[in-house]
Amino acid sequence: MSSSSKKNNLTPNEAPVQFMDTTFRDAHQSHLATRLKLEDMLPIAEKIDQAGYAFIEMWGGATFDSAVRYLKEDPWERIRQLKKVMPNTPFQMLLRGQNLVGYRHYADDVVERFIDRAILNGMNVLRIFDALNDLRNLKTSFRATMKYGGKVQGAFCYTVSQFHNNDLFVDLAKRLEDMGSDSICVKDMAGLLSPYNAFDLIRKLKAEITVPIHLHTHDTSGMAVATYVKAIEAGVDVIDTAISSMASGTSQPPVETLVKILEGEPRDPKLEMTPLTEIADYFTVVRKKYSAFESDYTGVDPRVLTYQIPGGMTSNLALQLSEQQALDRMKEVLDEVPRVREDFGFPPLVTPASQIVGTQATLNVLTGERYKVITSETSNYLKGLYGKPVGPINEEIQKKAIGDGVLVTCRPADLIEPEMDQAKKELEEALGKAVDNVEDVLTYVLFPKVALDFFNHKGQAVEEKPSDDVSDGIGQAPLIAPSEFHVKIHGETFDVKVGGVGHPGEGGRPYFIYINGHLEEVMVESLMEVMPSAEGRIESHAGGRSIRPKVANDGDVTTPMPGAVVNVKVKLGEKVKAGAVILIIEAMKMQSEVHTAIDGVVKAIHVSEGDRVNPDEVLVEVRSA
Repeated sequence: MSSSSKKNNLTPNEAPVQFMDTTFRDAHQSHLATRLKLEDMLPIAEKIDQAGYAFIEMWGGATFDSAVRYLKEDPWERIRQLKKVMPNTPFQMLLRGQNLVGYRHYADDVVERFIDRAILNGMNVLRIFDALNDLRNLKTSFRATMKYGGKVQGAFCYTVSQFHNNDLFVDLAKRLEDMGSDSICVKDMAGLLSPYNAFDLIRKLKAEITVPIHLHTHDTSGMAVATYVKAIEAGVDVIDTAISSMASGTSQPPVETLVKILEGEPRDPKLEMTPLTEIADYFTVVRKKYSAFESDYTGVDPRVLTYQIPGGMTSNLALQLSEQQALDRMKEVLDEVPRVREDFGFPPLVTPASQIVGTQATLNVLTGERYKVITSETSNYLKGLYGKPVGPINEEIQKKAIGDGVLVTCRPADLIEPEMDQAKKELEEALGKAVDNVEDVLTYVLFPKVALDFFNHKGQAVEEKPSDDVSDGIGQAPLIAPSEFHVKIHGETFDVKVGGVGHPGEGGRPYFIYINGHLEEVMVESLMEVMPSAEGRIESHAGGRSIRPKVANDGDVTTPMPGAVVNVKVKLGEKVKAGAVILIIEAMKMQSEVHTAIDGVVKAIHVSEGDRVNPDEVLVEVRSA
């Protein structure tokens, strides 16, 4: 039976409004660059479980990547540990359809196994969306969620353009219900939904949809509380909120505010303020530990109505620009985002589309030329490997990105061969031992190089300390994950960041130090030595850091922005043509191809996979034959 034949009547919804708490997922993703650690969740988890929420969002989105990449925590263990102390409230996660919690499409066997393990570990509801609202990309995740006993919350991404309107969103919701959704989510990831438009949209949805309607928004534009009030008047069933000390700005509206607004009204949820206050007090203290990850871009900013960047991306983009020593160019990047979005067919700016658009906008600004450098993900997007946007793509940019490549018109995942068996073999070869844990294989499939670093240091006491006060040194144990400290010397406080670079070897690991945001050269002249490798690479080392020559010739290949080498595509002595791909560099979680500007022969290679690199360094030397 189609959803259009089972319409609701329009009698007012007088059931109490239900609340979902986002503090353990979207709130810290929006304010703290997704850095909240499990050790700071567990002490307050039982109190949150007893607060009366209908759901708790505590996984998915960027939390998986951040746990492995930065916190050196097992994201699967996070579910298990929290479930032990939070048995009463259903857990919900954010799943990016065929992208799962990563930045590309994965094979169907990966999607099925991931969802199986998520539900087995304690996940109850999966909020599933596609960045382009291309419902073909949701079929496998819907089917797997239903197969393994989870609840499907089909979500459509709300955005604003000449190609988007409420009638389009209602049609998407009807199709999501027909696909088997147990509930429908209006996912307003950037806080664009205005109060009166929310009333119109929710009324139209309630007229056509029989399953509960869930509204998610951010308070970036300052409209969110009013938007929720009008949505509640229109009959919305569930709203997303965060505890007040982790709410507002780029996060969700505060639960306490909405509770008091509804007090004594027909849809009063009757949540008790005393436990909510205790939870808020706890996070007031905890948040201070993560102050190093806060940015100036997590407050109310009505300009979001123009650039449309979602809450979680704003804080992460600011942090990433800071790491590139380019935070002062944030406004230029934000101004460039809408232009790139138009070139890309007006996709909703939600991961991975937001990351693709945001990273490309950043490259356009930092390189000084639009599309001088095009990320691999941009090429894949413009080729159709992420699906089809609702608007037209700029054909000139598309041609520049993919050349004579063939456009993809089928469901993109139909082109991906099964990945799990091959990934297991690769992981076993890399670790030198058998791997029986399917969760480790899944982590590797999602983030191969990040996962290997995590597995190599699993069980070590390595942690990221955003704001610990240290008065007499930085610590004796080798630091692998970037760690930040406030070091006080003679009454002056310095912000110091220490992290690992390159591959471990010779009893140590190269490292870098940032002091007050500036990269400091770690150099001891007496330790300088030049080491030619077996492959002919020239590796100069000083105090543990690789020293590379500065760019001086047209054939010197460098990177457009600081990052890490993912793949060296050439060998010493190899002949290359101008425009050939020399390296793959990862920056801001996106991969970019680095090309040679001239025809010639590869005379020297100064990098290996995993090395950190900067724009003023020669990575590969190509010389005319």
